[in-house]
Amino acid sequence: MAIVLILTSLPFFQAQAQSGYIEENIWSSLDPGRGIASDFVIFPNGTKVFGQIQRNYDVTDYSEVVFVSQGNTQVFGPKDLYGFGIENGRFFLSKTLSEESGREFVQVIFSGKLQLDYKNGNYYIDNGIEIQKLRAFYQITPGAGTSKQRRIKLYISTLKVLTAGECGFQLIDLIEKSRLEEQDLIRILTQFHECEQLPYKLHVEKIPFVKFSPTVAFGVGADFLQSHSRSEKYKGAFSSILGYRVSAGIKLHDFRRSPKSSFEIRAGYVTRPVDFETSFSYSVNDITASAQFEEKSIVIPVSYSYSFLKRGGMDYYLGLVGGVWMSKLDNNKGFVDDAYNGGMEGVLIMESQLFSTTDLKIVPGIKLGASIPISHSFDLFAEVEAQYLRDFYTVSIPNLPQYYYNRTYVSFQIGLEL
Repeated sequence: MAIVLILTSLPFFQAQAQSGYIEENIWSSLDPGRGIASDFVIFPNGTKVFGQIQRNYDVTDYSEVVFVSQGNTQVFGPKDLYGFGIENGRFFLSKTLSEESGREFVQVIFSGKLQLDYKNGNYYIDNGIEIQKLRAFYQITPGAGTSKQRRIKLYISTLKVLTAGECGFQLIDLIEKSRLEEQDLIRILTQFHECEQLPYKLHVEKIPFVKFSPTVAFGVGADFLQSHSRSEKYKGAFSSILGYRVSAGIKLHDFRRSPKSSFEIRAGYVTRPVDFETSFSYSVNDITASAQFEEKSIVIPVSYSYSFLKRGGMDYYLGLVGGVWMSKLDNNKGFVDDAYNGGMEGVLIMESQLFSTTDLKIVPGIKLGASIPISHSFDLFAEVEAQYLRDFYTVSIPNLPQYYYNRTYVSFQIGLEL
């Protein structure tokens, strides 16, 4: 149930919330009525209402807010609200960053005498008088023979001016070595406020840069093999295409700046039995060959995935995969019958190792998956993955040229993200 909190110190709220240190009763996501963290909105008259902001991802840019309170759903734009907050600590204010853009929802990362804001990949400093964009760009400078590219860091001079004084003098080296990245900017502002003995608040301290989750998966895989570099007189067939796969890994996800992206590295084991038969006729010879062996592979895929849809709790994602396959063929024995149909008919039977594969291959692939939370600790996911292994098998039949099989490996996996 939503709780409405009327802020009694309205003049202080309006003077301090946009620029300067923001008091806890403004940014806090703790719902005093229920004693738990919750989303909230703040109206221009100072009224703070707790409820739920509908969202699929923990994003940093909002053009509008869909807010649910006491069963009612309302849509608010930057002109309708003074600000809003997410239960995990993200805090936003409605500000005018430029006359062209008008009022926008801007994420407040750090508040104090100097306020650090973020919007659409850019950082801004609000000193209570004006909002300045922190800028850096590349400039082409002509040189002898070839032009050179030089990075112009305008934000360094901006930070030096804004922190001018004894404390700013102590920060010169830190500012000059800084990058235009969140952590560097936070470090500068934190040290400045501590040196000046000014109050400050870091509004993203409870939001990790990235989350790490172990994963386990089990599945089956099917091989689709296509031969090349051989005569059309060959006739070959595999009687078994299915195998089994198990893997475990680490997933990096819910990046603070890119919540739809994730990276994962796994180590897996793939095994399948192989039965193969082939025949070839030329001149007066009919050759047939067969082989049986077990393939065992250690698979180490690295993948990047992008979540493109979230609906009904189900998260759908598409990924690019690149990995290493280390394969071994056990009990790799084959038999060759070479029948001579000339004037003196006869059959030559020999035992030979017909199949071979390289020990290590770099393998590209793609995957499509979906996940759904089944508890606070586990997500269940399912994936279809396809990988392409060129010249995976080499077939060597005595007295005949070698030929190769390209392999498309398609697997279906079910797993848990812990």
